Amino acid sequence: MDDLLIKVLSRLVTIQETFGNRVFEDAAHRALVAAGVAVQIEAERNAGTSDRPTRDQQVIPFPLAKARRNRDRISWDDGSEELS
Repeated sequence: MDDLLIKVLSRLVTIQETFGNRVFEDAAHRALVAAGVAVQIEAERNAGTSDRPTRDQQVIPFPLAKARRNRDRISWDDGSEELS
């Protein structure tokens, strides 16, 4: 773990030195978002939310990490599609 953390920090420092603060801040924010997405995907895996609810269920289908990754249409059991 320590080696990977050092690699990430070293890369961010190199980005700052090479491209400046604006690009560094963008890269750092994206690294934080990527960490959050990884945690959310693991939480969904642990919760067993691999399938979307069917249309007749009384559940509001909030977009999960998998749906955001696909960025396509959600296909429901009745064959209809809605934007994710």
